[in-house]
Amino acid sequence: MPRLMRCKYCGTLQDEPKGAKICIQCGGELVFEGKVTPTTNTYIKAQLELDQVAAPADQIVDRHLIITVETPDAVPHDEQAPTVTGREPLNFVAVLDVSGSMGGSKIRSATEAVRQAVQRLQDGDYFSLVTFATDVRCPLASKRVDAGFRRVIHSSLQEIRAGGQTALCGGLEMGIEQALAHTQRTNLVLVLSDGQANVGETDVEAIGRRAIEARGRGITVSTLGVGHDYNEGLMAEIAIDGGGRFYHIASAAQIAAYLSGELGEMASLAARDATITLNLPAGTGIQPFSTAYLVQAHTLVLGDIPLSTTLEVVVRLLLPPQPAGSRLSIDGELRYMSPADNALLTPLNKVTVRYDEAKQFVLDTGAVKPIMRRVLGQMQATGVLSTARAATRSFDDARQQSELQMATMRKYASLIGEDREVESMLAESQDVLGIMAKPASSPRAKAATSAAFKRQRGTKAFGDDTT
Repeated sequence: MPRLMRCKYCGTLQDEPKGAKICIQCGGELVFEGKVTPTTNTYIKAQLELDQVAAPADQIVDRHLIITVETPDAVPHDEQAPTVTGREPLNFVAVLDVSGSMGGSKIRSATEAVRQAVQRLQDGDYFSLVTFATDVRCPLASKRVDAGFRRVIHSSLQEIRAGGQTALCGGLEMGIEQALAHTQRTNLVLVLSDGQANVGETDVEAIGRRAIEARGRGITVSTLGVGHDYNEGLMAEIAIDGGGRFYHIASAAQIAAYLSGELGEMASLAARDATITLNLPAGTGIQPFSTAYLVQAHTLVLGDIPLSTTLEVVVRLLLPPQPAGSRLSIDGELRYMSPADNALLTPLNKVTVRYDEAKQFVLDTGAVKPIMRRVLGQMQATGVLSTARAATRSFDDARQQSELQMATMRKYASLIGEDREVESMLAESQDVLGIMAKPASSPRAKAATSAAFKRQRGTKAFGDDTT
């Protein structure tokens, strides 16, 4: 049976080939994949892959590194929280839009979704309900869940009615206040809305700062956008800034599945406070692709990661000039806390850039096309999210942003050469970004924003997904 081998240059993992141990992707040297040191007790997989393994001598070059993190379907018994349920109490705040546009099936589905989500909570968890329309209210202040409180919650949900405008920022602020009242290790503020913020603060950056502040205090903020009239740029921005997840829900019938699904994500974390630290050559610069992941020196902050999740994080490296014949290697480690509060570590494999004589180097030398296609896919996702954000300021800004992103994608795609998959991706990006830069609200723009967020943050589809 073939053993797995990894390329020392591009990082690709592959079956041991017959004959010469040469990488099928970049021609680099293969080594047998070593086993993780038993003392680390790690259960999360992580690896590095490099898009171009060669560089011209004596020049600054940029290269892209893909960091893939995979969590298991279940945490090993020894790493579960030392409680009866295997998890610690959580603190959940539902923030519901009850403006006039939520009338009818939407408000019925939203309140039923909250009721079902509360059923998933355990006695000892905390729950609060905030509603916003023209005014912001807190029908249920943060309180520990027990049989009596469950009855109160059920009664309060039956009294909710829709009407008025949309004070989304005020709802977010009160939701954060309720989360801070009884903070736990896991704190989730979940904002559901189907419309445009039109009362109180409406600036996307100002609203996003509320989510950033909440994230800094240990609170995750996620968002659910319902229907086709909400502001996808704002909802995605709140989720990015809050370290949470954004979901586009096409119909009211899907609300319950997604609200309960996001609560389940937070209730079944595989890792807390996850970080990736890269060992980079001196003088190397690092830039993230996604604002969802903070960069501190050579460390990327991933935050909390649910079970059954794959994250693909891309960073752009600016490598310093080196003489011909030199080799620069990069490796690192994933560090995280298990639910049992143990500090664990997953070592990251090494990747290598070789420096060739400049006169012998052409732009696509050492290009690893399968990895480059994935980088291009992440560029597409970044373009969609940045254009959606720009559209919250003006559609002129969105148009300029979409053009900039397309130019960046085309330049990078030229290194791959003729490729049907790449041509299709560029055509799709041109089409989608063009739609997102137009004033008319578009279901495709919302679906594209959701897909881009999924690519960069590993979000899942819950229930009967038709988005």
